[in-house]
Amino acid sequence: MTSSASPAKGRVAHPKRPRHLSQAMRCETAFRLILSECLEEVATNHEAVRAGDTTALHRTRIALTRLKTAIRFYGRMVGDTEWARLKSELKWLSGYLGATRDLDVAIENSKGLPEERMFRAARVEAFEQLTDALQSQRYQQWFEGMWDWVGSGPWTTRQDRSAAKRRAVPVSVFHARQLTQWHKKLTRKSRGLQGMGKNKRHRVRLASKRLRYAIEFSEGGLPADDFAPWRDILKQLRKGQQVLGELNDAEVRRTLVESVDTLERRSETAAHKKLDERKKKGRLLRRAAAIYRKISS
Repeated sequence: MTSSASPAKGRVAHPKRPRHLSQAMRCETAFRLILSECLEEVATNHEAVRAGDTTALHRTRIALTRLKTAIRFYGRMVGDTEWARLKSELKWLSGYLGATRDLDVAIENSKGLPEERMFRAARVEAFEQLTDALQSQRYQQWFEGMWDWVGSGPWTTRQDRSAAKRRAVPVSVFHARQLTQWHKKLTRKSRGLQGMGKNKRHRVRLASKRLRYAIEFSEGGLPADDFAPWRDILKQLRKGQQVLGELNDAEVRRTLVESVDTLERRSETAAHKKLDERKKKGRLLRRAAAIYRKISS
């Protein structure tokens, strides 16, 4: 696979077009615009990721998360057997991207500490595996398959009345309904945040990220007065995502350290270090709880 052909047949050369949803736009049109933007972002960053650029890697992961969010947001309207196959391949790719990104964050949070050297060594190996994946025919086929699915997948040709009706629903109607449902779900999930275990807290973080992206997708698709409250929620979601992200990064870092039996591990588990971590965790949880009370109100 040559670098010029790696992301898609000439699509990288296309300028990134602005995405503006309109209130009267059909949902199928909006869906195509959103996913095209995500795939263009992946293509734009492809060569930089292969060259080791950590920012490009982060942007690629965000683009893929947004892509998955859009597909979940539109749900039954677009789900089909071809997406099930492509989703499995995306999980394969995300594994390599996630492993490398986790180490980038761990390195950044361990500057000057003994474990930084351990993380850097692990990053070299993880990046080699990621590079092999990005250069593989499997990746090429997945990326081309995504473009084909967005444009002409089975979801686009369903002829039954209910499927055609869902595709034709105006953005303003569908997005308003879906955002309300997702907000209610997040409100339920985030109750009792301070006392949650890490797994439940992680699910809150994922739900927050999805709602954030869904609100961002909806700009232009809702009347200005209707979108205004969502803009306020969006501000809080960004704050909440940052706080929960810090908690998640700390959990990931501990897991990475504990996966290797080294002197650094014994240093990491010193009593004073654990105490400092517990205090920081408590502060972050209190901040997160306050933020999610505002999101739920």
